[in-house]
Amino acid sequence: DCPKVVVPSAVYKHSPDENNNVGSSQGNQQPGGKKRGAKRGKYTAPVSLMNVPPHGCFSAEGDDEENCDVGFIPIYQSMNSNDNQPKQAGQDSCDGDGVIQDIDAWASLWEYSFSALTARGKSKHTVGYKKVEQSLDGPIDHPLLAVDSSSRIVSTNLQEKQKALMLETLFESLSAPAAYIAPSAMLSSFANGRQTSLVVDVGHTGSRVTPVVDGYLLHSGSCKSGRGGMWLGDVQRGVLEGCWKRNGSDIVNKWNGWKGAPPLFDGVIPRYILQSKIEKLKANELEHLKKSPFHSMAVHEVMYEMMTSTSLQSIGISSDTSTPFVGYGSSENNDDVNMEDKNDDDEDADDDGPSYVLPDGTKIDLAQPAGKDLCRLPQLLLSEDLPSWIQPQTSNANDYASNMLPLHKLVHRSLSQILDADLRKELASNIILTGSASLTPGLDKSLSIELGKIFPASYKHKVISSKSTVENRYGAWIGGSILSSLGSFQQLWLSKKEYEENG
Repeated sequence: DCPKVVVPSAVYKHSPDENNNVGSSQGNQQPGGKKRGAKRGKYTAPVSLMNVPPHGCFSAEGDDEENCDVGFIPIYQSMNSNDNQPKQAGQDSCDGDGVIQDIDAWASLWEYSFSALTARGKSKHTVGYKKVEQSLDGPIDHPLLAVDSSSRIVSTNLQEKQKALMLETLFESLSAPAAYIAPSAMLSSFANGRQTSLVVDVGHTGSRVTPVVDGYLLHSGSCKSGRGGMWLGDVQRGVLEGCWKRNGSDIVNKWNGWKGAPPLFDGVIPRYILQSKIEKLKANELEHLKKSPFHSMAVHEVMYEMMTSTSLQSIGISSDTSTPFVGYGSSENNDDVNMEDKNDDDEDADDDGPSYVLPDGTKIDLAQPAGKDLCRLPQLLLSEDLPSWIQPQTSNANDYASNMLPLHKLVHRSLSQILDADLRKELASNIILTGSASLTPGLDKSLSIELGKIFPASYKHKVISSKSTVENRYGAWIGGSILSSLGSFQQLWLSKKEYEENG
């Protein structure tokens, strides 16, 4: 099974002048003249990274650049990134992972889902959902199960506060008769038919390893790494553009693996730039849009499509186990091999070799040294040593290395923190690999090989990874569907009466 409605984790925030107009509409037109969408005050959903945001999302007046604001709100704090702003010292890509930054924006996604599924329609199963007259503010008949995806690096107080806000929204704003908040690692374990497992979640902001024992999270063994989909996308973008952002500054590579200029020397062009509506934007609006999280997410979407493309994946399957991109950059040290010799060996490569075409029509030659390494990009998730141009040349380099462990070292660290030897063996034999960034062929086999090198001979490890893209991407949803259908789970629902009595 798969979700019936999939909504991006972001909403549009309309300017005060447009709030009155937005408040009278519900988004897209629905059959019968009704509106369909999500409206919660000044927020609307769903969003599209392929099109320019609606004009009402820009709060700029005239050419006033100081007051210009793009009304695009990512739901989670970790997605509210801006590639043009430098990170603070010691800041990790996993900081704020799973933390909801705007609870009203989160609730607006529920409202859109209710509207799309006709959740408030009393007779949808008899007359059909298209003919149902449903109230937009009434209660619903279904209990709601929400997923808590926050990591253990988030403080306990912040986690408890977020759960309280989620329950308050589910009961008071969405009028749920009952609710339950489940951790994503537990649901991913249930989705793979395991009550006890070691969940390795390779997500957008990083990788997390969480032991699940009899359906409960063992927080003492939880650990994380900054290697994830966003980090891989940044590396890929740095190779294509010929530079690497370090502390907010562009470090131009002395040798970037391309013959001549890098293919994206002027930057990645996301899909919304190619739309005709971009011409209707004012100069200051377009400038602020390129500095907003909307642009960052749109660029990462293009990078993710290229990273998971079947054309790159088929080329990337090879016996070459060396670290990709070694020798790139302008490092003053000569620790990496000299890649200029490698470039000379490939000068006679066939111009009609394999290639990848980006949405703007730019052709990426995969026969060049950098192109070949781009096909092996996921190997960086398991590489012991990273290329020197990726690592920070600062005093906190050791902290960076400890926070960027490869997957097999991350699994080993998690198991090392569990004192029960029998439990360690059971977890090692039930390692679940999930997350959208794990959708690369051969990653489960490569992880199993690396674990075999560091595990004792008495440990029989097994890496479980679904071959279905839907099961990997929506593992938490599938696990929630399984959990909520169990008869023993029905007593765990928190009813609205219990919430009103105990708070």
